[in-house]
Amino acid sequence: MPTSPSTPPATRRDRQAARRDPSSHVAAGISVGVIVDAALAVIRERGLDGLTMRLVAERLDVRAPSLYHHVHNKGELLELVARNAFDQFAADAAAYESVRTVDDWIAVTIAGAHKLKEFYAEHPGLAGLIQAKATADRDQGEGSRAELVRAQIRALVDLGVPEPQARRIFETSARWTLAAVVAEPPPGPDNAEPDSSDSDSSDSDSPDSDSSDSDSSDPDGSSPDHFAEGLNLFMHGVHARLQELVLLDGR
Repeated sequence: MPTSPSTPPATRRDRQAARRDPSSHVAAGISVGVIVDAALAVIRERGLDGLTMRLVAERLDVRAPSLYHHVHNKGELLELVARNAFDQFAADAAAYESVRTVDDWIAVTIAGAHKLKEFYAEHPGLAGLIQAKATADRDQGEGSRAELVRAQIRALVDLGVPEPQARRIFETSARWTLAAVVAEPPPGPDNAEPDSSDSDSSDSDSPDSDSSDSDSSDPDGSSPDHFAEGLNLFMHGVHARLQELVLLDGR
């Protein structure tokens, strides 16, 4: 007996798709950059410890399950952030293409270090994540982190520094900068400049007044910038080493 054609039974995926909220389909057009921007916005407000898939999905205005089409779990999200957190430093990466001398490389690197310090200060906990993900091969592959690392190393090689030494100098410089940033006190009321109006001017003339505060200030009365001072001292040594390597190359 001939049988009439029948419709194949719906698969589990088909049934799930039918029940899925229409807003979940918005996620189909989400790019890596958009996801990372949303994650950075959450980190800026809540710190790295407050980063969740749900909060990122809310930033993207999609349901949390939709985000899993692109990022399967928080571990993958952290990897994505580590690889692509430096999109705003594209100009710094490009600046290394104009490096012609050791002095140029030092100047670009110092300027970039100060920008990184501000960037990390605005994103609590991010420096620790980047430090934890600082693998030796992070200049490989895609993402703004790899592009920035490649630019720094390539500029050194173009100056005549052998690639192994160029990589080592970059690695040492990057580790010092990250460690110094992590050591910086977090911004907050405890670290704010004291308001001179809150204290009686006669206190400074009192023999019982504590003079230890003046010991932690520069001669002009300003608070010392330990990061800037340390960076300059460190880069002074890097400069001397690079000059030696370039001279050995004969350029």
